[in-house]
Amino acid sequence: FRCYYEEKKQVLSDTKLTKKSRLEAVTEEDGREDNGTLFKDHFTSPSVIIESITIKNFMCHHSLGPFQFGPNVNFIVGSNGSGKSAILTALIVGLGGKATITNRGVSLRGFVKNGESTADVTVKLRNRGPDAYKGDVYGDSICIEQRISCDGVRTCRLKSKSGHLVSNKKEELTSILDHFNIQVDNPVSILNQEMSKQFLHSKSEADKYKFFMKATLLEQMKRDYIHIKQTKAVTREQVELQEECLKDLKQEFLQKKERYENLSSVGNMKKTLEDLKKMMAWCLVEKNIQVSMEAKLKRKNQLLASRSNKLKRFGDNMPDLLDTIYKAHIQGRFIKKPIGPIGACINLKDPTLAVAVESCLRSFMKTFCCDNYKDEAVLQELMSHYFSKGNRPQIIVSAFSNTVYKVQGRGVNHPDYPSVLDSLIIASPVITNCLIDMRGIESILIIKEKHAARKVMQHGRPPRNCREAFTVEGDQVYPNRYYTPDFSTAKYLGGDLETEIRQEVAQENQQRIDCEKKTMEEAKKELEEHQKRTGDVEGQYKDVRNRIEQLAEEMEPLKVNRCDSEFLMIPERRKVDRSAKSIDVEITRLRKKIGVQESSHGDHEQVVREYAEALANYRDKSNQVRDLKKFIDRLDNIMSDRQTRYKIMRRSLSVRCKLYFNNFLIKMNCCGSMMFDHNNETLSISVGRENDGMSDMRSLSGGERSFSTVCFILSLWEITESPFRCLDEFDVYMDMHNRRISLDLLLELSERQHLRQFFFITPLSTSNLPESDHIKIHQLQDPERAKGQTGEWMNNQHFQ
Repeated sequence: FRCYYEEKKQVLSDTKLTKKSRLEAVTEEDGREDNGTLFKDHFTSPSVIIESITIKNFMCHHSLGPFQFGPNVNFIVGSNGSGKSAILTALIVGLGGKATITNRGVSLRGFVKNGESTADVTVKLRNRGPDAYKGDVYGDSICIEQRISCDGVRTCRLKSKSGHLVSNKKEELTSILDHFNIQVDNPVSILNQEMSKQFLHSKSEADKYKFFMKATLLEQMKRDYIHIKQTKAVTREQVELQEECLKDLKQEFLQKKERYENLSSVGNMKKTLEDLKKMMAWCLVEKNIQVSMEAKLKRKNQLLASRSNKLKRFGDNMPDLLDTIYKAHIQGRFIKKPIGPIGACINLKDPTLAVAVESCLRSFMKTFCCDNYKDEAVLQELMSHYFSKGNRPQIIVSAFSNTVYKVQGRGVNHPDYPSVLDSLIIASPVITNCLIDMRGIESILIIKEKHAARKVMQHGRPPRNCREAFTVEGDQVYPNRYYTPDFSTAKYLGGDLETEIRQEVAQENQQRIDCEKKTMEEAKKELEEHQKRTGDVEGQYKDVRNRIEQLAEEMEPLKVNRCDSEFLMIPERRKVDRSAKSIDVEITRLRKKIGVQESSHGDHEQVVREYAEALANYRDKSNQVRDLKKFIDRLDNIMSDRQTRYKIMRRSLSVRCKLYFNNFLIKMNCCGSMMFDHNNETLSISVGRENDGMSDMRSLSGGERSFSTVCFILSLWEITESPFRCLDEFDVYMDMHNRRISLDLLLELSERQHLRQFFFITPLSTSNLPESDHIKIHQLQDPERAKGQTGEWMNNQHFQ
């Protein structure tokens, strides 16, 4: 609808007459004679005249021209068949006119000379003065070349004075014609022989009225007004249809608005749901921290217990389990005493490699070795007294050997980096063989630096028999992948126990401080959000401030990095008012309630989006219809004003045409009248002698009718504007007396309008024309019919 509106707006608003019409805007009083100045030259100097025309293989002529025309009066004289009318027809075609305008055919292909494939017409226009058309492009002259093929196709080439091709588009030629107000289809500009005959022999007053309307372009104005009115009527119908559409959009908008208002409570519930989710997340932070702190406390207690017994690194019950194993062995319950845990049976040659070795053997630190499955069953039974089923140490069953496996040839041997086997001190061959079997420690390198490990393992082929490597930080390096451990300190192979205890306490305190800092930041953020949501924040600010101060007090003792027993206690966590379970129940209840609401009214986001779209569509359509109705109302006023002006102009042109017509008849001692009936669209012309009564043109002789026609044409020339005028065989039916008077009238008008260009075509002699440098005669050679072709134009006579 918007596109339709814009299109119609453009069509309806384009009511101004184009430059092509350029009727004189005159009032009725302009037609009155004022102190003898009725025939005063009211034209300004035109910037265009027809300089020359050349035709080739056009109609029945092989070649005519070039004809160099004068700037004022041009007589084209020649007998029948010499090419007079061909020149006029070529002028129309050369300026882009249709074949039907010439009254010489219905198709352009009829203008191609028999036996030829193409016809050429070249017209040159003068292009000077301030009103020149693209003077910087075309120069002082515009050359229009038209070529017509035998199948009726026309091609146009527009050239500058220098012969440079400027354009070959029809639109450019149309712009040139509009710029210079050239109207090839207007009988006032070019009145050819056939149209003159039709006017002379027409007995219809309606035809005369149509001729007047067409010549003054009032007919075009009338058609434009009718078209605009029709378009306006169609537009009004469209507005009515759009108003019906607007009603539907309004109804849809109201429905969407109702759904939107009903779901406003859903938005509040969703906000509450989000708050509960945040509270639930808070509880789960709290829970994870508590679990982490409990694990830290357990590890800390193990370290403290390790002061008296190193085996407690592997669990609080590990010393008791080993005592029980020893007693059972004394009692003879084992065939061979189990050995373990493995982590307690190995030592490091280089203590700095503790994290690397522990990362490699992490899953074997608490593992026990048994010689047979009977011993394994006894050990499982003993372990059940100290460990739950899911937390028992691993047991590996393999026959014990007193000698270590020979790994020469299958182990890695690097000149710069040791294997895991080379880095360990292991007293028991059973443990060594177990780690060779289960972990392949003879083929694993320890490379301290990360970049060196990547270079050895991943930049090229790895060393022979090397499957993987570990860095000092415990990173595991394969040829095509790299893993980082989740711990940074050794748990089982650590050296200085007191240092480990201090580090553990420091880490625990730092974690507590970080947690409390996060809690303080969240409290501050919560305060800021409350300040944005509500103006009454003073009480809330005090509550949050008290909480921040409380947290600060709790953090103060944690800033002291000591190992005293009083700082090994975990500060009590702030209790949440609601449990995670109750919050979860509330979340579930709200989700169900929101689901019920949305199932009956639709998804909240979708409803909001549809409401916004409906509101926008309704507003846009309302504005469009409103603007278009205002435009139509404004157009009604404009059209009414234009219609009034059109009628004034029509009356003015009619009155002026009557006055000029009578004045021309007076010059031959005749009188006449013109009766316009604009309602019935008729024009009645009566002519008579001063002493005789007036009679209708139909009762006049051929010569008298020709003279009356000339007077009528001259009257139209006085009230219309065109850069040039053409009359074809205007004097063919006149006697010598009427012809002389007609020539005098034509020359008198052309002298007054000496800045206009005139073309008069006649088969009669021009020997009695006065000598004037404004007159140029073009005498055409008689056709050589016997030879079947026309000759060249004979000569140009320029009377000085």
